[in-house]
Amino acid sequence: MRLLALGFAILLATTLGLAPSAGAQTREETLIYSLQSDVDNWDPPNSVLREAIILGYHVFDHLAVRDLKTRRVIPHLATSWKALDDTTWEVKLRQGVKFHDGTPFTARDVKATFDRVLDPAKKMTARGNHAKIKSVEVVDDHTARFKTDGPYPLFVERLTAQSMQSDKVIREKGDEWMQEHPIGTGPYKLVKWNRKQDHLLVRNDDYWGPKPAFKHVKIRIIPEKATEIAELLSGGVDVIKAVPPDQMDVINKSGQARTATSPILRTAMLQLDQAARSGPNPFTDKRVRQAANLAVDSDTIIKFVLNGLGDRVATGINPMAFGWDPNLKPYRQDLAQAKKLLAEAGFPNGVDVVFHESPPVVEPAVQQTNDTIVSDMAKAGFRVKRNYIGDNTVLVARVKEGKAGSMFNWSWGYYSVFDADAILYDVFKCGEFYSYYCNPALDDLIAQGRSTLDQKRRTEIYVKAQKLLFDEAAYLYKWGLRGVWGISNRVEYQAPPDEIDRMFLVTPRKK
Repeated sequence: MRLLALGFAILLATTLGLAPSAGAQTREETLIYSLQSDVDNWDPPNSVLREAIILGYHVFDHLAVRDLKTRRVIPHLATSWKALDDTTWEVKLRQGVKFHDGTPFTARDVKATFDRVLDPAKKMTARGNHAKIKSVEVVDDHTARFKTDGPYPLFVERLTAQSMQSDKVIREKGDEWMQEHPIGTGPYKLVKWNRKQDHLLVRNDDYWGPKPAFKHVKIRIIPEKATEIAELLSGGVDVIKAVPPDQMDVINKSGQARTATSPILRTAMLQLDQAARSGPNPFTDKRVRQAANLAVDSDTIIKFVLNGLGDRVATGINPMAFGWDPNLKPYRQDLAQAKKLLAEAGFPNGVDVVFHESPPVVEPAVQQTNDTIVSDMAKAGFRVKRNYIGDNTVLVARVKEGKAGSMFNWSWGYYSVFDADAILYDVFKCGEFYSYYCNPALDDLIAQGRSTLDQKRRTEIYVKAQKLLFDEAAYLYKWGLRGVWGISNRVEYQAPPDEIDRMFLVTPRKK
């Protein structure tokens, strides 16, 4: 019935010919991008939402970026970097760059940005990403020197993961103001934000780099996937994310739009509250977590529900990340063993669990895959009570506060850092905002992995970490995601491997 309703909504909207949301006089110079959930703020280091990170790329710049073709890290606001010794890095900065308010970009802004993120009192979301940095020194206007806590193999990678913000704004405006007023050096400026409705960006014609093709970018918030697809087909939006696999043909045969797919640097899982952050629950017992993993036939879900658009994983590490162990085989469905483990854990008659679900903001067909997962778990003796949370910002806030319950939908993107550390530290380390797992042995491996420059040694460390996470069944592991985009035929756009949509790279399609 859900699929029939979806198809009917698309047909109805297309038949009615919904009008583009941007005014006719500006439609040709306006690119319209859709998200299913709004951002919580416009302060990238203070948000974990992929939507906030994506929008941040349009208004802010980073010291380095990743070349999407070669996947190598290349200069951006930084023009070069070099290690002076094992714990000192010197970064040269681009000259002639200005913030949107006209203030020149200098090393003082680099220092202020990192000082703000690293301040424990501010409890910034991005702090863990840069915790190895001890201090930043201003050498001159266009040179910054970083001191690290021991050797730091991820220093250059992490330059791609910190938006440069203004020292003046940080000092004069403060954190609260910055949540809604982004002042960056990026290719677009924020004009207005109507919460849970839309954002309007205008091109920064003083941008130091290549100018975007479209003068305006409008971001529409469209929670319902059927409506979002209908808007794509009727011309109301130009780019959408997380297209359900069973709707790809509808789009591709429409004559109005097409789909694009790409493996992306994100892993999907159900987090299980091993650390009891939400209080006592069955998943504090390893046997119950193992039973959950053995109950689910993820290979069949990938094949028949996702139409092959997923890459099976044994843990939370994505196959695209440095350190991934291809020799570690994932859990396979074994209902008899799952029932046996539940009985050994004290649940011979089954166990009750609550499942907090989220909308398909990033993960395609999450509702359909959840249906199958719950059905499989029931066969093993799990009685799952489902609680749908329609606003992704609400779920993320609950996760951060330790109030997400014993089992919830989660996926983690690596923010352009192609390294196992980018998920291990934030999602598996004791005490981190988004971790519901705690094991000192794993914490020790994580610390080792980010403290040696020997890449062979780092690989060996991450192999051990993955074996531990597999044996512990820390979470219910699912798959590495493949993104599915819907793209209007009026534009050209290439699906990004790091899932960070860059609307400044979209161009009008040649007629």
